[in-house]
Amino acid sequence: MIYTVTLSPALDRIVDIDELIYDDVNQILAEKRLVSGKAIDVARVIKGLGGHSCLLGLVGGYNGLEVEGRLISEGIVCDLGRLGGETKTNIIIHQTRKKLQTLFSASEPQVTPAELAAFYTKLCDIPRDSYVVISGGIPSGVSDSFYAQVITGLAKRNVRIIFDADGEALRRGIEARPFLIKPNIHEFGRLVEKNMREVDEIVENMKACLKCVQYVVVSMGAKGVVAASRTERYQIVPPKVNVKSSIGAGDALVGGLVYALSEGSSFADALTLGVACGTASTLNAAGVFCSRDDVENIRKEVLIKNI
Repeated sequence: MIYTVTLSPALDRIVDIDELIYDDVNQILAEKRLVSGKAIDVARVIKGLGGHSCLLGLVGGYNGLEVEGRLISEGIVCDLGRLGGETKTNIIIHQTRKKLQTLFSASEPQVTPAELAAFYTKLCDIPRDSYVVISGGIPSGVSDSFYAQVITGLAKRNVRIIFDADGEALRRGIEARPFLIKPNIHEFGRLVEKNMREVDEIVENMKACLKCVQYVVVSMGAKGVVAASRTERYQIVPPKVNVKSSIGAGDALVGGLVYALSEGSSFADALTLGVACGTASTLNAAGVFCSRDDVENIRKEVLIKNI
């Protein structure tokens, strides 16, 4: 079974207008609402591939109820803990004439110690031998070491943790020895405190991480992925496609990767599927979605190189 974990889902309200006019009434042309969050996008991709997962997260208030209802309507299985505060809302205003987009992001709700402890207990009850994707930021009031605590708490249950975070949370999480980490090239650069562009540089700097984790996967956008274990090193290059939006491509990559690993695929085959999913997701203008047909067509053109 695959579990995906998010501490801070959001309810996005996307509004289309012709052009923003100040100090006057602006007519809304179209509006839609959707749930956003890295672990949520991972769950969507797993579902699209025919897999099964369970989303664990924290929601609160009326927004939290809408988040849960929308996820259930999408067919995303979830087991969400409750907060006393209100789940955050993002308002995205798209000016169709100027092709401009503006994001207004509300503050995240505070997580109390009791709420966090209850959620931690839920996470520690994840069944043995599961795959767990931990991704996204940590809300205000929660220690940067929380993910490391979760990884430590699951260590004796043979749970394979795919970890996708940034900054101090990533640094501390690695010390707790997750199964696999998936930073992008900018996050990896911050981790090792170096600016890197060349594949050889990335591989060289992976060596220190491989002392603590079994697999390191560094995504590089349109350039694909550089990945290594203690015995394997690969560069995976996607075909060129007509990109409409790259938002969430890294999460789609993680979704394909963990799905393939959970089905018993080799590391190389899992990387190929992950890159195909990430690339397929860029064909859509909004929302992380990749059709199985697109994934399979792109997968045939993915190039994998031994380094």
